[in-house]
Amino acid sequence: MDRLYKIVEGYFKRFPKGVEPYQMATRILEECGEVAKEVNHFEDSGIKRLKYGEPNKDKLANEVRQAVVALMQLVVYYNIEDEFEKSIEASLNGMRAEKLID
Repeated sequence: MDRLYKIVEGYFKRFPKGVEPYQMATRILEECGEVAKEVNHFEDSGIKRLKYGEPNKDKLANEVRQAVVALMQLVVYYNIEDEFEKSIEASLNGMRAEKLID
């Protein structure tokens, strides 16, 4: 998580005028659209492979990273890092209690 927070810090410095909540929400939607495009490419939806060739794992991973970073920007903006970490821990504990994970 620390690496994600560092990336977010860098984006805030690189784009100081792009840190308003509505801009971040718009960026989240845009990045999720890019993830959907890559998933469609992997799932051979429509003519994606004919048009763009074989899907690329690195490209999908990059789009997922960008979407996660966009979401993390909201976490940092609203200063909910502790709450976010607690939420993750609660999910993990619940899954452990159900014996879904170790």
